[in-house]
Amino acid sequence: MKKTIAILLLWVLAVCTGAQAQLKKASPAQSKAMIARIDRAAASIKTATCTFVQTKTMSFLNDKMVSRGHMYYTSAGQLRWEYTSPYSYIFVVNNGRVTMKSGKRTTQVNASSSSVFQSIARIMMSSVTGKSLSNNRDFKVGMYLDGGNYVAQLTPKTGKMKKMFKLISLHFNAARSMVSRVVMTERNGDNTIIDLKHVKTNSYINGSVFTVR
Repeated sequence: MKKTIAILLLWVLAVCTGAQAQLKKASPAQSKAMIARIDRAAASIKTATCTFVQTKTMSFLNDKMVSRGHMYYTSAGQLRWEYTSPYSYIFVVNNGRVTMKSGKRTTQVNASSSSVFQSIARIMMSSVTGKSLSNNRDFKVGMYLDGGNYVAQLTPKTGKMKKMFKLISLHFNAARSMVSRVVMTERNGDNTIIDLKHVKTNSYINGSVFTVR
């Protein structure tokens, strides 16, 4: 279980020092308006697909680990996060069940029976659209301005999340009010950055992609 959670955490990223210096904390009124705009945009998204590039920096390695993959999402609570290079790994959320496949090994978990998997699934799905920034049960949310774009910084509130993450940042394209980059710092100092590319919304997705074979 610990190994599986560690693999899942590879998708998260961390805010680098340079990015932090450019951020301007939003006023309460600005934060409210920003979150409302993001929520409206998220509510209009029924489906989303994209490719992603993930760059992970580990404290004990000099080289960065770069991986690539595809993401599929529906507002019905379905998510497929699939790594295609340099290794194959699939994480699917469908009808409250989490399915993971690595090589020929497939594992299923009832997300409702595990608070950790519930939290991971919520983080991954909200990171696609940015919804649930208000009244977030797992994180304290702070809103910032990065030039003309938005940044939501999520600081863990619960014990289990505090053990995993120091900070998660969601970077939004203000024009679309959608996440374009996810950044996270883990407690051990490892950093991961995921850039979402070629995002398409409200296009048809064949439901079979949420079935792992």
